Amino acid sequence: MNKHLLIYNIKSNLKMFIAFLAITLMYSTVAISMFDPETSEAMQQFIDVLPEAMINMMGFNSFGTELTGYLAAYLYGFILFIFPMIFIVMLTSKLIAKQIDSTAIAYILTTPNSRKRIIITQAVSIIINIVSLVVINTLIVIVISWILFPGLLMIGKYIGLNLVLIGILLITSSLVFIISIAIDDYSKSIGLSSLLVGYLFIMNMTKNISEELDFLKYTTFLSILNTDSIFNSPNYILVSTLFSIIISIILFFFGIIYFDKKNLTI
Repeated sequence: MNKHLLIYNIKSNLKMFIAFLAITLMYSTVAISMFDPETSEAMQQFIDVLPEAMINMMGFNSFGTELTGYLAAYLYGFILFIFPMIFIVMLTSKLIAKQIDSTAIAYILTTPNSRKRIIITQAVSIIINIVSLVVINTLIVIVISWILFPGLLMIGKYIGLNLVLIGILLITSSLVFIISIAIDDYSKSIGLSSLLVGYLFIMNMTKNISEELDFLKYTTFLSILNTDSIFNSPNYILVSTLFSIIISIILFFFGIIYFDKKNLTI
């Protein structure tokens, strides 16, 4: 890994990171501020008025009347999936596909660094950004919840929820990583990566519409984030997180080997 390239990557993408962190924090803060233990039942009654298919698709069928379940339903069915995934597509395509497409990679390769060292640095840059995005958001949510509703947030379960989320986002990052290496064209790389993310997200929402469509959970790894299992089984958190991390490591390793063997037009 090249320390100087890593620092450059972090600095050059800091504005994008801050922008997406601000978006996730805005939604998280609004969600916490809207929570009211005394009116949560009324909110659930309002949700129940909506069409059942829409409620299931958005994950509001288990909205919950306590803070942890409320945040899980409000944020982890849509907001904390879609925005980090958009960030992954933009960041990974910029760090890899754009570098290849613009032949900027040619300059990097003239330095005394191997291909593997360069691409490992890019992979580490992606991982640091994604993990930092979730960790910072998680810590701030815990602090705000403690200030506004002391003792209501089940911190252990909430951290477990975010560990599973990190695992899912790492798998997504590794897949987009491979796409960015395979597709030399920057715009095509973004397009294909966006299609992948869109497919995963749509399948995850569609599976919730009815029990007949439950089989669709096998078509998207986003279904790993099962709040019932996470809240009721510490073993599920451990197994699902380790599984996701192992899969992502394998996929990142494949991408690194592929880049090392790839014919680059530079």
